[in-house]
Amino acid sequence: MVPKIKKFIKKYNKQVKIGLLVLLVLIILFVLYKSLFYSDSQKATYGVRLRDIKENEFTNKEKKEVIKKSFDLQGVSSLKINVKGRLIKFFATFEDGVTNEDIKNSFNEMLGFVSDKVKNYYDITFYAIQSKEGSEVYPVIGYKHKNKEAITFDEL
Repeated sequence: MVPKIKKFIKKYNKQVKIGLLVLLVLIILFVLYKSLFYSDSQKATYGVRLRDIKENEFTNKEKKEVIKKSFDLQGVSSLKINVKGRLIKFFATFEDGVTNEDIKNSFNEMLGFVSDKVKNYYDITFYAIQSKEGSEVYPVIGYKHKNKEAITFDEL
């Protein structure tokens, strides 16, 4: 088998060199294409948009403090806070019978528990959860953009 390959290479020396050169160029082009158009698994999901997040981080200590203070509000039975990138999501479970106006007031008070540094860096979303007729409903959803002062509410 090896002597046949050597004989073929000697006979078609110029064509073999051109073929190897073309193959090498194709491999280089493929690597460049992949590196330019496909993200690397080691790169951050958000790219450079989070480069200053360490200075404005919503720490676990602050989360626990907000949760602790929120349990003192009327009708709040549980609160869960999720942080992902520049988004903070509050999932607050309210007791049955709490009105939408009371929920809005509670959300405004929860926002007051968050530091100004965090409010001006993160977008914050509030979800109210209540049990009605055996199923969970979201009677009020609030959203606060990092550049705005007030929460915008959407009601069921």
